[in-house]
This record gives sequence, structure tokens and C-alpha cells, in this order.
Amino acid sequence: MAEKLVTIRHFCYGPDPASEAELARIKLETNGIRCFLAGKNIVSMYWLLSAADRGIKLQVRESDAKKALEILANVTHIDLDKAEDRDMKPEPINPACPKCGSNNVEYEGFSMKMFYIGILFFRFPLPFPKKKYKCMSCGEIWK
Repeated sequence: MAEKLVTIRHFCYGPDPASEAELARIKLETNGIRCFLAGKNIVSMYWLLSAADRGIKLQVRESDAKKALEILANVTHIDLDKAEDRDMKPEPINPACPKCGSNNVEYEGFSMKMFYIGILFFRFPLPFPKKKYKCMSCGEIWK
């Protein structure tokens, strides 16, 4: 006979309850505890009704409930701003200017001049690729 499932946690509120529930499920399954997310599809399709259904329910076997709660209690969060490991810090999105070193850089994917000429003469924008970076501080342009 199959063992009874027990709900050990509800994911209803917060910025993204579906992602939080998936992370908890992955954490439990990597530690060898099989689990199930009940109500995940309802919350993702009808998020306004998620509070009425008590959100996503993380369910495990009755015999694994105590161990699962201990595993979820020991989850630590990493603050990337305070992380000492250099590899964990995010890289800056914009590259630095080779001339002045400023990070005030814009990527130009297409020629604005040809874009407006196409609208003027053909009533259709002509997106000619440019693929260059432009420093807004000193005006340097590079690929």
C-alpha cells in the first residue's frame, strides 16, 4: 500500500512562489527525498486564485516529513554582494571604454542614420547592422 503524502510547506506569497517551491523540491530530491508539488499548475495559470487554494503545497511521504523539514530548515542563502569568492560576483554588463576607462558605454546594434533614411524614403525602417560600442563620456567608437 502506498504511503500517505503530508504537506510540509505552502508557497503562496512572495515575489515568485513557483520558483521558491521548485527550489525546495530540488533541494529535497538532491538529498534523496521524493516529493510532489500540488497546485503548481493552478498557481501558474490562475495566480489570482492561488491564495484561495493555499498556493503550492510541497508534499512528501509521511515517513520522510521530519527529515525533509530539517533539510529545508538548513537552507542558507548566499548574498552575492558580500561573497568573498571572486567567481561568484556578477560581471559588469557594459564593457569599459578603451580610451578613458568609463563604464558609460552604449551598444549600437544598427545604424540610426539608415533607420531614419529608410523611414523617410521607403516608409519602412532599414535596420543595417552596425555592432559597435560608443563611449558616452569621450565619444570613442570601437567594435
